[in-house]
Amino acid sequence: MKKRSLVTLMTLMLTAIMFSTLSFSTPAAGSDELKRELLEDIISADKPELFDDYEELYLAKAKTQAVIQGMEGKDVTWGTKEWVDILLGIIDDFEGIAYLSESSVPSDHIEAIEIADGINLSINALSGYNAAEDNEIPMLSEHALERFYRGEGEFFENLSRNEKETKVKIEYENISSISYKKGGIYTISDASRMEFASRRDEWIYKRDMEKASEFIGEASSYLEKARNPTSEIFGAAFMEIIKARDFFEKAKKIYENHEDKELEKVKGIESEIDDTYKDLMLKIIKKIAIYLLILSLFTAIIWKDFKRWGEELDDTRLGEELIV
Repeated sequence: MKKRSLVTLMTLMLTAIMFSTLSFSTPAAGSDELKRELLEDIISADKPELFDDYEELYLAKAKTQAVIQGMEGKDVTWGTKEWVDILLGIIDDFEGIAYLSESSVPSDHIEAIEIADGINLSINALSGYNAAEDNEIPMLSEHALERFYRGEGEFFENLSRNEKETKVKIEYENISSISYKKGGIYTISDASRMEFASRRDEWIYKRDMEKASEFIGEASSYLEKARNPTSEIFGAAFMEIIKARDFFEKAKKIYENHEDKELEKVKGIESEIDDTYKDLMLKIIKKIAIYLLILSLFTAIIWKDFKRWGEELDDTRLGEELIV
């Protein structure tokens, strides 16, 4: 659907310049024909569902229709058409944001807010026309827009409460705070509350991410030491990899608490630590096995000698008994 709001203010200005330049073919005064055209456009903008949700827009449309109907044909000029088109464009855009705001998908609501920001510009432009301003048409549109923003503030606040990923939670809190601010005086306290929540969570998040980064750095350092040990002491490298694993687990716990996607980026370090741990464990087992084997052989030799010594001792005692 082609929306009237796509007609920018610059286009309207250029149109005005063209008609003033070509005054010889188009009279500066209005006409009954233009009046009928505008009334047809206003009447055809019939959106029952939208007006049920935003009765301010219905009232703005009704006032606009009453204003045009009460004007003489000669007074309905292209300047009149400009502000009427702006209002109809606002109504069209409201239909779009009303549809998007019914979605449960956050990106649809973000898109709706972006469109709403454009509506706000259109309302400011509408305020520049005395006929519209005198009949409070921009004010009615503004009230409808503020109510939309309040709804979005509540939507993103609820999202933030249930969001587990801290980074996304902070984003939702920010959007909620900004939306509440744009919602007018009724939600100033809500805006302050959500801004405080956003700043608090952001401070905690940054603090924890710095800790996690430090732990990852320590884990990487001990991993390198385990791979290239500076000490020949038995088990020294294994102790280094134990430290590396401990530091990584601390970082991992922080990332998991925030459900942060950064954890996926450091998974490679965990794999390297596990592989190095297994290699060192295998080496230690081999060394212990060799040590036990040597110890067993040494024990067997000693036992054999001890047994032989015992047998010789028994023979000596037997000889002594025979002599006696």
